[in-house]
Amino acid sequence: MRTLSLRRALVVSGMAAVLVAGVVSCGSDDSSDSAEDGTATTVATATTEADDTTDAGTTDEAGGAADAETTQAVTDAWVAFFDGSTPPETRAGLVENGDEFLPALQGMAADPQATATTATVDGVTSAGDDAAMVSWTLLMNGAPVLPDQSGEALLEDGQWKVSAITFCTLLAIQGDGSEVPGC
Repeated sequence: MRTLSLRRALVVSGMAAVLVAGVVSCGSDDSSDSAEDGTATTVATATTEADDTTDAGTTDEAGGAADAETTQAVTDAWVAFFDGSTPPETRAGLVENGDEFLPALQGMAADPQATATTATVDGVTSAGDDAAMVSWTLLMNGAPVLPDQSGEALLEDGQWKVSAITFCTLLAIQGDGSEVPGC
């Protein structure tokens, strides 16, 4: 029963993160144009601008575009973690609470579909000094299977990692309902 409640909480949290990221990323410059019938329509244009950076490696304001160094570090961690050919032990070092996920990662290494996955990162947004929101796409054999996803990266001991909630949410979407250690 506790496991079911935990799974539900993880799925709801993951969905909330996706919704929050969607709402945050929709902040934009708005302009109004008049339609032919005289009513006003609003057109939103999303923009990304780099803010002034701090020595911590993220932008001054949470929610702004991450600086180039942070974006590269998060992207490198994300791409390596979701690359199915990366050894499980290496992948465990790229996810929050990786030791707990090692058995699941080892099981994935034996699955031909799981080993065919890769990821691309479309953007990294600062969520504070030690967190970032990641816009990304999961690919299988080079074709998008989960496009336009949102996830969270965390800075632990100087290294950017995929958050446990992001990985657990993905496992819940793709899984068979069985319990995954770490989730």
